[in-house]
This record gives sequence, C-alpha cells and structure tokens, in this order.
Amino acid sequence: MTGEDLLETLLESFQASYDVERACDINGDIFEAYASFRAANARYVLVKSTELWRAECFEHVFFRINRMELAAETVDLFRRQIIDYIEPTLVRHGEKWPPENHMYTYMTMIYICENGVSEEAARRIRSFRYVRNYKMSIRGYSEARILVFDLKNRKLLGNRAARELVKGYKKSAKVRLDSIKTKEE
Repeated sequence: MTGEDLLETLLESFQASYDVERACDINGDIFEAYASFRAANARYVLVKSTELWRAECFEHVFFRINRMELAAETVDLFRRQIIDYIEPTLVRHGEKWPPENHMYTYMTMIYICENGVSEEAARRIRSFRYVRNYKMSIRGYSEARILVFDLKNRKLLGNRAARELVKGYKKSAKVRLDSIKTKEE
C-alpha cells in the first residue's frame, strides 16, 4: 500500500461525516487534503425557541504524505502553523474568543510516512502538546493532535491527545498496518 492508497482509504471513511477538500492551501502551505467537521448539541424546553443550552464541537484535519523520512522540523512546522494561522483563523475566526457555545475544537494532523520517522521526530510527536483554554474554559478549548502512519515500519504513532485515534486505527479493519506490503516486498 502506498501513501496515496492509504490517503484514499482514510478520505473515504471521512467523507461520511466531514467536508473534505483535496489539495488544500492553508496559509500558503499545500496539504494533500483537509477535512472539517461541526456538531451541535442543544437541549430545549417544549419548543426550539426555548433553548436551555447549546454546545458546538469542531475538528479540522490536515493530511500530508511524506515520501522522505519524517523529520523533527516537520513537527515543529505544524506547531508554527497552529500558532500563526490555524488556531486564530479556523478556531477563533480572527476574533479574540471563539463563538459563543463553542465547546472544543480539535486540530488534527495526519502524516502518512512512506519512508519512516526519525527518532527525534518520534520523540517530538510523543511529547507534542498544544491546548488553549478560552475564558477559563467558559468558551471551551482547542487541542492539537498528531497521528502518524509509518508505512515503512508498519507502526502508528501519536501524541497524548491522539491516544484514542491511535487505538481506533489499530483496531480498524480498513487500515491494518501489519498487513501492508511495502514497495520493497
């Protein structure tokens, strides 16, 4: 399975719930794909105009195929993209705070690495952390997650925030890394 094949498999599963864009330009950086998700929950009393509470949840997923070994600088670049563009523009929409009723936003980066991950990059991925609370969590929070498909070594890596994603993909029947044949085989 090549990186493109895995990307197509992932995007196929995302298309049911996410809005998917191919070859997306995010602040001058081109990603192979971008997926966004929005869910709103609310509780009403008798009629919808009498709303007790409302919570809105968001996720922005960026897909990148690395044909070379994933380097630590690539992980640092994602942090800079979050700080410079993703969080202020996609989460807060250029405002000081996210919109009212915002509960959380996940900013997820999925790397598909055809030639492995360097040791330093693996350490940075595992220790990567970005969380921002808004108005002492009254307006929710945003959190960054990194998920790495290492096709060469048939491994899944992720930061602490992506722990549930890693578990889910390890169990997934569609994405079985132990059954992937590399280009050399």
